[in-house]
Amino acid sequence: MHDRCCRAVAFSTYGDADVLRMVDHAVPGPGPGQVRIAVRAAGVNPIDWKIRSGALAEMMPVRLPAVPGVDVAGVVEQVGPGVTGFAVGDEVFGKAVTGSYAELALADLDALAAKPAGMPWEVAAALPVRGTVWTPPWTRRAGVPCEPWWS
Repeated sequence: MHDRCCRAVAFSTYGDADVLRMVDHAVPGPGPGQVRIAVRAAGVNPIDWKIRSGALAEMMPVRLPAVPGVDVAGVVEQVGPGVTGFAVGDEVFGKAVTGSYAELALADLDALAAKPAGMPWEVAAALPVRGTVWTPPWTRRAGVPCEPWWS
C-alpha cells in the first residue's frame, strides 16, 4: 500500500494553539485490518490541547511533528489486506490512528462504524470519544455493564 500526501494541521513543538500549522503530510496506505479515510469532519476534544501543550508529554508522548485528533468521520478511500465489512466509498465514523486533523487518516476496523444515512458529518465526528466515555446514569445505578458503543 502506498503513501498519499495531503494537507493537515500539525505541531512541531509543544505549546499553545499558535504552534499549529498547515503542513503537507504523508499518510501511509492501510495495513491489515485498516482503512484509509477521506476526512469530512474531525472531532475536537479536550485531550487534544492537553497533548499539544505538552501537559501529558510524560504519560502520552508523541513523535513530532504530530497531527492531533482521534475522532473522525469520512469516506473510505482505500482498504487494507483482509478488510471485510467496509468498501471504498462507504461513509464511516470512529477513531483514527494517524491524527484526524487532516484530509486523510487511517483507522482500524474495530474502531469504525457505518455512518447512518442523513447524519451530518460533524455529528458523526463528535460521537467516538463521547460514546466511549459517557455511561448513562441509569445503567450505572442498575449495575448494567456498559460496552463501547461500537461493540
